[in-house]
Amino acid sequence: MTSLDLRSFNFLAALQCAVMGAVLLGIRHNFPSNIRGLRYWGLAPLLGLGATGFYALLGYAPALLVGLGGNGLLMACSVALLAGTREFLGQPLRWWPWVSLVLVCLVGLFVFFVIWPDYRPRMLIFGLGMAAICGAHTHVLARHGHGFAARLMLVAMAWQTLVLLARALSTYWVDAPDTQRFDAGSVIHMVFVATFSFTILTVLVSAQLMASERVRLEFEHLASHDELTGALNRRAILRLAEQAHVCWLNMGHAYALLLLDLDHFKHINDNHGHQAGDLTLVRVASTLEQGLRPLDRVGRYGGEEFVVLLTTSDLASAHRMAERLRVRVESLSADTNAPACTVSIGVALVQAGDASCDAVVGRADRALYQAKAAGRNQVSLG
Repeated sequence: MTSLDLRSFNFLAALQCAVMGAVLLGIRHNFPSNIRGLRYWGLAPLLGLGATGFYALLGYAPALLVGLGGNGLLMACSVALLAGTREFLGQPLRWWPWVSLVLVCLVGLFVFFVIWPDYRPRMLIFGLGMAAICGAHTHVLARHGHGFAARLMLVAMAWQTLVLLARALSTYWVDAPDTQRFDAGSVIHMVFVATFSFTILTVLVSAQLMASERVRLEFEHLASHDELTGALNRRAILRLAEQAHVCWLNMGHAYALLLLDLDHFKHINDNHGHQAGDLTLVRVASTLEQGLRPLDRVGRYGGEEFVVLLTTSDLASAHRMAERLRVRVESLSADTNAPACTVSIGVALVQAGDASCDAVVGRADRALYQAKAAGRNQVSLG
């Protein structure tokens, strides 16, 4: 009766996981292309269902076919889960070590099926091979995973690794040479049979949560960043400026705003084309970002204008930063895709009596106009 229950549970769990895998495969096309790994996560439970199909043939097909087919697909399922997680976390899988491991394990299983028939060394080889794959999965999650879903997947894979090691190392105590996969036995044997399907189910739930969280972060990023340059958009940078203004009112931490405008940008578009103009904006935004302190922020104010928020500053420091950024932009060399360019910069520091950051923006804007009127490619204080 225990054997029947274990077989039934194994099949139903594998079928449920396969449905979830099919859903992952179906919805992956609706996710942004930079969210990777869903293909392997979706393929894994289908391989697991194939392994369950092989195990269901036990007693009806040659034991060698059932063992090699089922165990091989189960190991492939684990490698696919690992590949999906590594791709999702931006750590592509090196396939050859894992393919080699699976092949070596299958050769070992063949030897102890045909030459020296004994279930125990087969269990030892399979359990240690699977533990190596699941242990690597646990390791990559521990190093690169973040958030609740990744931690949930980590716990599931760590538990799976421990169960596999316990099952493999205990085989000579709890098994006989002629033990079958679904034989009634010790508690650890029953836990081993049930754990893998539960682990896949947990991993798939975690995968869907991780993918959904990544989509949410993508939308948040799009809502706060300029699509072309990657800098903060106008609403986001002004919201941060307003927060800095509240900090100034409450704690007296002065901030400064730099308003930058690319000189003769219309000439760039007219003489080199709009693609060159777009690339110029991207290069300038990147140069500004690289020249700032960790807590400072840059945003695209509109068109060819950028605004820089110096979260803690005085007027002299803000002027030095503005001059530094002006020189960085001026030093950008021309190439075949984008010409050289310069920027004019207006600088303004928050002052007593400023009701909001709008007053600071207004002074920076007037200073920018003065810089342009004085000949461009220079810094003016407001």
